[in-house]
Amino acid sequence: MDSLSSADLGLNGATLDPSGSWVLAFGEESVMKMINAADPSIQVPMPVIGETVLNDADYHPGGLTALIVGEGGVALRYSAEDHSVTDAGGHDEFGESTLTAVAWNQGGSWAYVGSDDGTIWRMRASADGGAEVHVLEGLGTGSEITEIECHGEILLCVVGTTYDGIAIIDRDHTVHWVGGGIYPWNGLVCPNTVDVCVFTSGDAIGMANLDAANPSSSTVSISEISGTGGVFTGIGDQYEDRSIILLTPFSLVEHDAGLNASFPWLENSDVIEFDSTVSGERIVATWATDRDSGWILTDRGTILSFHPPSEDSWIGGLMGLVIMVVFPLVIFGVVLSILMSMSPRLSHWVTMKIGSEEEKEFSKRDSRRRRRVRK
Repeated sequence: MDSLSSADLGLNGATLDPSGSWVLAFGEESVMKMINAADPSIQVPMPVIGETVLNDADYHPGGLTALIVGEGGVALRYSAEDHSVTDAGGHDEFGESTLTAVAWNQGGSWAYVGSDDGTIWRMRASADGGAEVHVLEGLGTGSEITEIECHGEILLCVVGTTYDGIAIIDRDHTVHWVGGGIYPWNGLVCPNTVDVCVFTSGDAIGMANLDAANPSSSTVSISEISGTGGVFTGIGDQYEDRSIILLTPFSLVEHDAGLNASFPWLENSDVIEFDSTVSGERIVATWATDRDSGWILTDRGTILSFHPPSEDSWIGGLMGLVIMVVFPLVIFGVVLSILMSMSPRLSHWVTMKIGSEEEKEFSKRDSRRRRRVRK
């Protein structure tokens, strides 16, 4: 466990650069932190521009710049070349609007910027060093734009709102409303491996099934998840079509877009056992370092690693235990059933040896969930 500062940073989120090497975190009082994705103890000093609240950021697909947006119509441009932060322009168009979301389209020709009054602009740098900004048509009824994400393989961008539902922006900047208006969406990812985008809201997960040929025919399916022990506050990419849902109180749930299934990863009770102080912080972002491991960033600036538990530390002794159970087959089955109910590790080992593929996958996920945080 590490921390970016001894003080509460008031972070609102973070974005990973296209190479997966650096994480740009942002938040209250114009705070920005540049963190090495593999080793967060390595950081680059960042300038402070003003004292506004920064709400969202997104890297250009080329990875050389990023746009950061916030209150008071603030739009900033970060340059990876010299780590400078400058005004990105757009003041005449944005005015004093609270800018809440930003995302570059697949080709990096335009960035879409959303606000708390439901306006969406498309924006790019102009030849004079300023910004070219246009308001999109076909907007909603004034619901806050909470999320914008552009799919990495399909020329579509997806928008989440507080009550207008979910919208698709096509390559011609046309807005198509496709459903999901009951829920205030607060998280969004678009895994490149599937033609869907995943939304979160409270205890609900929304799946926007993208139709590249006819965006207005894209559909939304919604599932309400019970028993998570918390409220969904966001979602981040993990590996291929798998994402990590962020919850409050501090916990994590995995969602597999390919299976349209969710699995508990880290429960709040595990975090309390690890560190009761950290358990009260809010997760603002996660990023992966491997298929099942990565980092968690909280609003205060605390950084924690997560990873699957070691499966080699107990298998040797467990195999010895199983070999010692020498009973007739029927009795063996009864004893094994009792042992499995008493020992999650034994249950996992047996499942991995003789279970079906579906049972093995579920057991792997359950095993990974049991212990994900360590110093």
